[in-house]
Amino acid sequence: MYNPNNKHIKDRSELFVEQAPSAIAMFDREIRYLAASQEWLKDYNLEGQDIIGKSHYDVFKNIGQEWKDIHQESLRGAIKKKQEDSFTTNDGSTQWITWDVRPWYTEKNEIGGILMYTADITSIKKKEHLLSRYQELLEKTNEVASIGTWEVDLKNGTVTWSKVTRDIHEAEEGFTPSIESGINFYKEGESRDLVSKQFQACIDKKETFDLELEIVTAKGNHKWIRTIGIPEIENNEVISVYGVFQDIDEKTKANKLLALQEEQFRQTFEFAANGMALVDLDGKWLQVNQSLCQIIGYPKRELSKLTFADITHPDDLEKDFRLLNQLTKGEIDSYQMEKRYFHKKGHIIWVLLSASMVKNSLGLPSHYVAQINNITERKEAQIQLQESISKLQGIQDASTQVCIIETDLNGIIKSFNRGAENLLGYSAKEMINRQSPEVIHLASEVKNRGKELSKTYGIDIQGLQTLIYQASIGHYETREWTYVRKDGSTFPVQLTVTAIKNSNNEIKGYLGMATDVSSLKRVEEEVKSLLDVTKEQNERLLNFAHIVSHNLRSHSGNLSMLTELMKMEVPEATQNPFFPLLTEASDNLKETIQHLNEVVAMSTKTNDNLHSLNLLEYIKKAQINLHASVLESETQIENNVSPSIFVQAIPAYLESIFLNLISNAIKYRSSDRPNRITIDAETKKKFVVIKFTDNGRGMNMKLHGRKLFGMYKTFHGNEDARGIGLFITKNQIEAMNGKIEVESELDKGTTFKVYLKL
Repeated sequence: MYNPNNKHIKDRSELFVEQAPSAIAMFDREIRYLAASQEWLKDYNLEGQDIIGKSHYDVFKNIGQEWKDIHQESLRGAIKKKQEDSFTTNDGSTQWITWDVRPWYTEKNEIGGILMYTADITSIKKKEHLLSRYQELLEKTNEVASIGTWEVDLKNGTVTWSKVTRDIHEAEEGFTPSIESGINFYKEGESRDLVSKQFQACIDKKETFDLELEIVTAKGNHKWIRTIGIPEIENNEVISVYGVFQDIDEKTKANKLLALQEEQFRQTFEFAANGMALVDLDGKWLQVNQSLCQIIGYPKRELSKLTFADITHPDDLEKDFRLLNQLTKGEIDSYQMEKRYFHKKGHIIWVLLSASMVKNSLGLPSHYVAQINNITERKEAQIQLQESISKLQGIQDASTQVCIIETDLNGIIKSFNRGAENLLGYSAKEMINRQSPEVIHLASEVKNRGKELSKTYGIDIQGLQTLIYQASIGHYETREWTYVRKDGSTFPVQLTVTAIKNSNNEIKGYLGMATDVSSLKRVEEEVKSLLDVTKEQNERLLNFAHIVSHNLRSHSGNLSMLTELMKMEVPEATQNPFFPLLTEASDNLKETIQHLNEVVAMSTKTNDNLHSLNLLEYIKKAQINLHASVLESETQIENNVSPSIFVQAIPAYLESIFLNLISNAIKYRSSDRPNRITIDAETKKKFVVIKFTDNGRGMNMKLHGRKLFGMYKTFHGNEDARGIGLFITKNQIEAMNGKIEVESELDKGTTFKVYLKL
């Protein structure tokens, strides 16, 4: 119903009320006029007066409290109606009316005010004293067509139906109704209960009733009827009840169908996946659905204050206005266009707009209906495609050292770029529509490759088919060929041949892209030579490392033994201040040699030493080995690793890695918070990623990141720190074809990510 904050609905409601053929008026909750029909103004001598916005009680100053009470009841949800009532006009005369007062509701299903419908029956009442009961009934019958009559004589308990009433009930011609059988024709439930109640009230309280109810006819058909009951009073006692009976089935069902269609439209409009809107003739948004709000980013409240032009890209306005003008003039029934809206956040939204016009009952333009589909992704894809085509053309023209040749299905060259001209010495004019790529290939290579393909696929493949067969069956082939220049010289190329397909996935030709790999071949030879030298040097270095570590280990052992003998044989020598320094130097040398041995040992490991190991099992081993440190530091370890994960690793290395990472997380814990370590694992392609996350001291990665895995690098000043653990850990991981990454933030914590092969 009408909502004063919604201009579109207000306009439609005003149009409905103002053009209504009967006396009807719409009021807000303060009983102020919102709209009134011409019949209302005429019936109450208000023509020419501006009553909109004025209080009904100011317009009719003689309205009594009874009417005011009726208005208030209606504002609370009651529907009040009366067939006959008197009203004192402003000039003091009495006016008889039949009236209906009921609430109207806003879109939020809240009562927004009341609707009053009246019909002037003053002339009828003036003649009432001249007419008998049957004359009155005849006049009511003449008001509408096909209305039957009925009467209940309460003195003798008889019921009389006219022929029309009997026909509406689809009863047989000789059917004699009773009060009980007449009431039982009404559909069980609300209709039967209401007519029983109103009939009894007519007898007990002398009240007239006018009801629209549903009956079930003698043939089992459901019909909507209107029944009016009037009490006949004698000596202040109702002696009979008579009235009219009207078939309103078609009208009621039409109204219900209309209401259903309106609700369906509302549901379709509001919950449509695409944007929908009603726009007035000035371009203001009257009503929009949620999908449109999501497309352009404006809530309904804000959008109602704008016009479509306010959010339309300036370059699209002229076309939009031109088509809208043609639509308004009736030159076209609808139009569709792609246009751009500005999203509330400022970026462009591409939409497909479909617009049509709705006319009012006079055939004049009322408002527009717009359907708006978001095509931004498709439009951006088109733009990107066009840019890609332009770039591709640019690349093709600019690729002076890449040979790009396009052929049709018969192998005739259709495109020959500048790179092909430069590398082969032919001009595009010489090749396009004249030659096939066979002319630039070494014949012996084509022949040998044809034999290989023929053997592979079991069919005879030769000539041009040798170059395109793989692409023709859905593959693409990249291999080295020898190209022959126009002057007869040759050079090696890396050639890739692919099929060119249309939108139906049908092959329309082939594209070959070849790169001169002469320099690459020379580099390959140089690299091969360098690799051979490097391999030889590495082997010598490894042998040297073994010799050095072995000899140093012997000397270190002798030095340690001598210091121990001095302690036992010459104890007074230990009192020399240089003795502790000698002992410490000996221990450090021993430790350094041990580290060197470990590094040398890692360099000799190969993939043959890798085993499939259960990840959770080795993490638990590390936790058990560090149990005392965990308890002492009150560290909480959360292990989220699945027992089903296995990795390829060397057992000793895997245990060492986990021990080192967990012990570091304990060693470098923060003193400001309880220490917490979380261990997670996930599979990424061919690797398992194990994450060790702590909330410890962390470190400045910009300052220390590059040195983190270096030998003898320490960052926190711990007395126990030697700077060798992470160096060894990194080398162990890389020796197993893995890698390690670290993320850290000072005073927040550190995460190590270990990548190991599945």
